[in-house]
Amino acid sequence: MSRVLIDSILEAEPVERHRIYAALSAEERMTLDMLLESELSNPWARYQSNPVGFINNGLRENLWSKQIEIARSVVENQRTAVAACHAPGKSHLAARIVSWWIASHAPGTALAVTIAPTHRQVRNIIWPHIRKCHGLADLPGEVLTQSWKMGDDIVAYGFSPSPYDEASMQGIHAPNLLIVVDEAGGIGETVGRSLEALMTGDHTRLLLLGNPPTDQEDSWFERCYTSPLYNSISISVYDTPNFTAEPVGLCRSCPPQTGDHPITNHLVDQRWVDDVVSEFGDDSPFVEARVFARFPRSSANKVIPFSWCEQSIDNDDPIPSQTVRLGIDIAADGGDEFVICEADGYTASMLHRSSGRVNENAVDVANVCMKYILEAEAKHHERNLVERVRVKIDTIGVGWGVVSILQKWGEERKHSAIIVPVNVAERAKDADKFRNMRAEMWWNGRTLLQPKPDGRQDMRLPNDRPIMSQLSAPTFKSDSSGRIQIESKADMKKRGVHSPDRAEALLLAFYDPGKTLPVFEPIVIGSVNTFSPMTYGP
Repeated sequence: MSRVLIDSILEAEPVERHRIYAALSAEERMTLDMLLESELSNPWARYQSNPVGFINNGLRENLWSKQIEIARSVVENQRTAVAACHAPGKSHLAARIVSWWIASHAPGTALAVTIAPTHRQVRNIIWPHIRKCHGLADLPGEVLTQSWKMGDDIVAYGFSPSPYDEASMQGIHAPNLLIVVDEAGGIGETVGRSLEALMTGDHTRLLLLGNPPTDQEDSWFERCYTSPLYNSISISVYDTPNFTAEPVGLCRSCPPQTGDHPITNHLVDQRWVDDVVSEFGDDSPFVEARVFARFPRSSANKVIPFSWCEQSIDNDDPIPSQTVRLGIDIAADGGDEFVICEADGYTASMLHRSSGRVNENAVDVANVCMKYILEAEAKHHERNLVERVRVKIDTIGVGWGVVSILQKWGEERKHSAIIVPVNVAERAKDADKFRNMRAEMWWNGRTLLQPKPDGRQDMRLPNDRPIMSQLSAPTFKSDSSGRIQIESKADMKKRGVHSPDRAEALLLAFYDPGKTLPVFEPIVIGSVNTFSPMTYGP
C-alpha cells in the first residue's frame, strides 16, 4: 500500500474517497483500514511526506532555503549527502528530521539511527537537539541521553560504530528505516560499506552530513558525495543567511532566559571567516573545506593533520600519568607570543599567553613562569609524587636570560623544578632520522596525536582553534641525507601563516631532549609514584 495512495485518500473529498475505496480488492481494503486507523490516531501522520510542514507547524520553527532543500531530499531520495561549511545548522536540522521520521510513522514501524565517529559527538551534538524537539512538540515516548523509547520499544538511538568492525552495523532493520550520519567526514571505509548493506527497501533513507575532510583525499564521504546514487547538496558559508540576507525567524531552541534572538546568531558569520583565513591562509585546505564546503586537493605533507587535532579534543582516554610538565616558548619579538603550556599526564592545556612590550623584561617573564612552576609543584605534592617538575624552555632569542634566572632561583631553593634549556636548532637525539631537535620535537607530537589502528590516541588537546591551526600548519620533507626536516617559521610566514608559538610551547611540554642532571637535590616530600611515563621522543 503506497504512501501516495494513503495521502490521496486522506486529502480527497468524500465522493472521490468512495471511488478510490470501491476500486480496491477486499484484501487491499482491509490493509487500508488498518493503516488509516493508525494514521488517524496519530496527529503527526499527515506530515509523513512533509518534514518541512512538521518543523514549521509542529515545532513552530523556521527553516532557511538550504535546510528546506535537505529535508525535501530525504523524502524524495534514498540517499542524500550534504557537504557543509562550518556552523550552517546541519546537526540542528538532522535532529528535526529524526523527530519528524519517528513522530509521523505509526509506532512500531519506524526506526531512526544516528551515527557519528565518536561517542562524544553522538552524545553532545545531535541528541541534545532531539531532546529539545521532543519537548517543543510534546512528542510521544521518552527521550533519554541517546535513545528514544515508546513503551518497551526503542524507536531511535545513536551510537559510534567501531571503525574497523564490519559487524558493528548488523541487526539494524525496520519497515521504515532512517540512518543519519553526522560528521560524515570522519567515517571510514569499513563502516561505510556496512551502511551500504543496510540500504534495502524503498522505505530506507540515508542522510550524510559533514564538513569535507581537511587532510584526506578520496575519503569515503567524498566518494559518496560524488556518486550518482546520492543527491548531493553543498552549503558554503556564502549560502547561509548571514551572507545572503535571507530572512529567518527567531530561535526557539535556546532557554527562555537567553531572550529572543534570530537564528542567524547561531550560524557562521563574517568574523569567523576572517579569523580562519587569517590563521590558516586563504588557499589552505581548511578554508577550502570549512568556508567553501569543497573537498580539498593538497599534496603537502602535513606534520600533524588537522583532523587528528580535532579528534584529540574528544579523546577520553589519553595515556594515564600524574606527572606534570611545562613547555615555554619565549616571545622572540613583539609580534610573537610568550606561551606556557602544561602537559598534565598526556592532557594538554594552555596556561598563559601574552605578546608585546609586557614580555620585554626577562625578570618579568621569569616571574610569570615561576607562578606556573609553583602551581605544577603543588599538584605533584598533592599527588604524593617525588618526581620533579620538568620545565622545557626554548632558548633561541631571549629565552637564555629567562632560563638563567629560573636556574638561579632553583639554586636559591625558590623552586625545585628542573629547568631544561632547549635549542631546537641543535642536533637531535636521533640525528640519523631528524635534521635537528625541532624536527624531532614535532615528530614526537605527531606520534602522540596519530590515531592507532583502533582509533585511540595518546594525547588530549584543548579545544583551542589557534593551537590546532598552528599544529596543523607546517609541512615536512626529507633533506639531502634523508632526514626529516620541518618547514621553518620563516617559510611559513612567507605563505601567510603565523608563527606557531602556542604549538611549540605545547610540543615542548611533551618532548624531552634528554635527562638533565639536577642542580641540587630537592627536599623529598611524599612517596614515589610507581607509574609515571615520560615521552623522550618518538
